[in-house]
Amino acid sequence: MTKDAIIQLKDVDVTFHNKGQTVPAVKHVSLDVNRGDIYGVVGYSGAGKSTLVRVINRLQRPTSGQVIVNGQDILAMKAKDLRQARTKIGMIFQHFNLMNARTIADNVDYPLKGGKLTHAQRKEKVAKLLALVGLSEKANDYPAQLSGGQKQRVAIARALANDPEILISDEATSALDPKTTTAILELLKQLNKDLGLTVVLITHEMEAVKEICNKVAVMEDGEIIERGDLVTIFSEPKQKLTQDFINTATQIDQALDKIYKQANALGLDDHHRLVQLKYVGASTDAPLITELFKRYQVVSNILYGNVEILQDTPLGNLVVVMAGEPDQLDQAWQYCRDAGIQVTQLKPNDSEVA
Repeated sequence: MTKDAIIQLKDVDVTFHNKGQTVPAVKHVSLDVNRGDIYGVVGYSGAGKSTLVRVINRLQRPTSGQVIVNGQDILAMKAKDLRQARTKIGMIFQHFNLMNARTIADNVDYPLKGGKLTHAQRKEKVAKLLALVGLSEKANDYPAQLSGGQKQRVAIARALANDPEILISDEATSALDPKTTTAILELLKQLNKDLGLTVVLITHEMEAVKEICNKVAVMEDGEIIERGDLVTIFSEPKQKLTQDFINTATQIDQALDKIYKQANALGLDDHHRLVQLKYVGASTDAPLITELFKRYQVVSNILYGNVEILQDTPLGNLVVVMAGEPDQLDQAWQYCRDAGIQVTQLKPNDSEVA
C-alpha cells in the first residue's frame, strides 16, 4: 500500500451464494488508488468490476479482505459513521437514477436535505453545482425533458452535493452516444483537475479509459490480471485481453481486418514483409521511414498509421509493408528495436502475429 492512497483494497474476496451454488465474483483483489488519480477499472460484463467498486463504500460487503478509505476502515464502521463516510464518496450510474417527479434543482438538492445548511445555503449550492456542470438554465425542468447527457450531468451535480473526495463512475457513459460520452468524460477530467477529485472509472470500454485515466486495472473472471500507468499499459500490454481492449480502442483491429482481406494484393515474400511498428514518446519524433531507406534501402509502404496522445505522451502505431533484401530488412528491424520501437511481423494467412 502506498502512503498517498485514498482507497486501499487488500486481498478482497466477494462470494455470492445462490440456490446452493457458490459464485466467486471477486477473487483476492488488492488495489491502491492514490489521491487525485483517475483510475480506470476495465473488463467485460461479469468480470467483477462493479462488485469490486461497490465494496469501496460498503454497498457490497466483502466476504473477506480489508477496505481502507481516507484512512478509515470501512468494514469496521458502525451505521452512523458509515453514513458520514459515504457522503465523501459520490457515485454516478449508467441509468442516472434521477427522481422523475422532482425538478432538476430538487434532484441535486436531495442529498443536502437533513444536513446543516439552511434553505438559502442549499439553494445557493444547488445553483453553483448546476453551473459547474453547465445546466443552470435547466434548474426548473424535469428529467423527462433532458437528453441522456444532460441527465448524467445532473447525476454528477447530485453526486458532488456533499463535497465528496471520491467519485465512482459505474458504467456512467455506457448508455450515451460517442459525442456525449466524450463531453461527460471531459467534464470528469475537469472536475478532477479543478476540485482535486479522485475518480474511479468502471467501464467495459478502453476508449473511455484512454481519454481521461492516468492508471488502469484490467479485470477478468473476478481478478485483476494487469495494472499500471496508462502509457505503460498501452505501450507494453502483457495479457491478451488487455491487448484486445487496446486494439479496439485504437481501432487497429478494424484496420488489420481490411489489410488481411487484401493480403494477396500485398505480394508478400522474402523481400516484402507486413510489419507492425509501435513506438512511444521521443521515438515518435524520428523520421523513421526516411532513415530506413537512407541506411538500408528498405522501402516502407504505410497501410495504417495512428498517433495517440496519452497523458501528454505520444504513442504511435504503424502497419507497413517493408520491401528490401532479406539481410537489409533484418538490419532495418534491428535499427528500429535499438531506437525503442517494437517490431512485430504480421502473417495475414492465419491472422496471427509471428
